[in-house]
Amino acid sequence: MKTLLSYLGNLKEYIIFSALVLVSLILIFQNDNVQIRFVRVIAVNVIGTLQSGFSIIPNVFELERENKTLRETNINLSKELSMLKEAKLENLRINQMLDFKTRTNYRVASGKIIGKTLIQTRNNITIDIGENDSVKVGMPVITDKGLVGKIVATSGNYSIAQILLNKDLKVSAKDQRSRVDGIISWDGEGKVRMKNVSKSADVQMGDIIMTSEYSNSFPAGIPIGFVTTDGTLDNLFKNIEVECFVNFENLEEVFVLKYLSDDERKDLEKKFNEKTK
Repeated sequence: MKTLLSYLGNLKEYIIFSALVLVSLILIFQNDNVQIRFVRVIAVNVIGTLQSGFSIIPNVFELERENKTLRETNINLSKELSMLKEAKLENLRINQMLDFKTRTNYRVASGKIIGKTLIQTRNNITIDIGENDSVKVGMPVITDKGLVGKIVATSGNYSIAQILLNKDLKVSAKDQRSRVDGIISWDGEGKVRMKNVSKSADVQMGDIIMTSEYSNSFPAGIPIGFVTTDGTLDNLFKNIEVECFVNFENLEEVFVLKYLSDDERKDLEKKFNEKTK
C-alpha cells in the first residue's frame, strides 16, 4: 500500500494535470455559448485533420500488399500467356506436318528433335523415334520445307541424323529449272554449296535446287534450297552458294522417310567401280 501511495505521489503532477484537462473538456462541451461552440468546431476540425493524416499510414502498407498481389498475378498471367502462345505455335507446326504427311507419297514417321548441334563441322540432331518406330540407318530426314539430312545411328527409341550442315554429308542434286546436276555439301564455315557444276552450266540466282535421281540415298525431287550466287569459278567448275529451305536454328520437328537405298543398284555400282580401277 505504501509503495502504491509512493508511486501515485510521484505522478501527482500528471494526475492533477489530467484531471484539470478532463474537467476543462467537460465544462467546454457542456457550455453552449457562441465562443465555446466556435472553439468546439475548431477542435473537431483539428482532430479530424489529424485522424485523416494518420489514416494514410495504414493505407501505405495496404497499397504495398495490393501491389505485391498484383505483381504475382501479373507474373502468373504472363506465364499462362507464354504457354498459350507456345501451344498455338506447336499446333500450327503440327498442322503443317499433318498436311505434308497426307500429301507425301512415302510412308513417314514424325519425330521431335531432343538434341541438336549447329556449331561443329559435323553437326547432328537427335530424334525421339527409333527402331521401335521402324526407323533405320540411311533413311532420309525431311520437313514440309525440304531436306534435313539422313539417319546415321539408331536405338530402340532414339535416332541420330546427319544434317546438311555436316561436312560428311554429300547429296546428289539438280537445278529444277535447267536440270544441271551437282553435289551439295557444306563447307564447314556456314555455306552450303553446289559443286561439280561446269563453268558453262546454266545456273542462275533464285533457281531451286532439289535431290536428283542419281542419288541412291534420297528419293528425287526433295527441295534443298535456292541459288544465292551465280557461282565463283574453281578451275573448270562453278562453286555455287545455296540457301537451304530448312531453318536449322528453329527446327523442332521432322519426318523420317521410310525409304532405303536400293541394295541391288549399290552392289552393281560397287562391283563396276572395282573392276574399272
